[in-house]
Amino acid sequence: MFKHMAMWTWPDAVLGETAEQIVERLRAAHIDIVIPYLGLRDDPAPRAAYEERLQALVEEAHRHGMTVIACFDEMGTYASMPAKDYCQVRQDGEPQNLLCPAHPGAREYLLGELERVLGEFAFDGVNLEDSYVYNSTTIYDPAHSGGAEFSVIPVCYCDHCRAHAPLEQPEWNQWRRDRLSELVAAESRLVHERGLSFSVAARMPYARDDFYAAYQDEIPYYSGWQHCQARDGLAADWLSWLQQGIIDFACPMSYFHSSRLVELETLECQYRVPEARESIWMGLGLDVITAEYAQAHRDHPEPGKVHQDAFKNDAAAIGRQLDLQVRLGQQHVVFFSHAFLRDEHIPVMAAYR
Repeated sequence: MFKHMAMWTWPDAVLGETAEQIVERLRAAHIDIVIPYLGLRDDPAPRAAYEERLQALVEEAHRHGMTVIACFDEMGTYASMPAKDYCQVRQDGEPQNLLCPAHPGAREYLLGELERVLGEFAFDGVNLEDSYVYNSTTIYDPAHSGGAEFSVIPVCYCDHCRAHAPLEQPEWNQWRRDRLSELVAAESRLVHERGLSFSVAARMPYARDDFYAAYQDEIPYYSGWQHCQARDGLAADWLSWLQQGIIDFACPMSYFHSSRLVELETLECQYRVPEARESIWMGLGLDVITAEYAQAHRDHPEPGKVHQDAFKNDAAAIGRQLDLQVRLGQQHVVFFSHAFLRDEHIPVMAAYR
């Protein structure tokens, strides 16, 4: 029923299982695309050892006719990162844990690292991690856990932005969108000139407008969605990247237990993207679906309960979400992530390809 089903695969799986074990489970689920995470950050395992295991995964997947798309991050800073000083900065001078897309040093590092991995691995494509945003301190994000009361703490006030950006002026957000888009376009050229696919993990909702107004009674944290839109809140204009051909497809992270919320976000994508059934690959969560239960107008009053099995996307929940995607005509899906792939998920997934 789907042309492609993909799976994000984080370092814990690559380090904890053999390439043969990973590929065997993915093939059993009829997953045909694996998206392994490239960065190791400051994990105790040496980067070289991790990349050796990653090479084995690429080779094993290719041996079985699977596609391998690299999940490229490196926007998120870590202690041993050579470019960590080119990070986004709050107005009070506090550095944040993301590189500044406008900073020439950050751009040079990111493009150099992307070129390195493209030369060393036989990837079939690149998928940008969802860290490609400004304002990582928006204290609300339906794709992630954590957070408390809704608030926005703007960035970036690094030395480069202080010298060149129209800080706190009406055109500031557009300036940031343009700088981030320029970076993504430069990465796109590196990827596309090698004949590989290029895509992004996309934040949702996309923009601050009235699309969800008619459904706000169904969204218990509707006001929070006004703080975390990809374009207006985080300066990540993935719809523009898609329209300009900078990316080939987008993977909105619709990590909910409620099929209705997944449906609404899928409908938003179809509303905005005429070819959404082909170029939008909805991301579905396999484990505890955080925002729905951990966040509302404030943190969940009983946060311990969000880790109970009742709040996980078990086989039945995944079946409902896959049925929904088929009914809406979507051609592709991507799951987060291999670490949460349960045995009970496998036959359900396999029935859809």
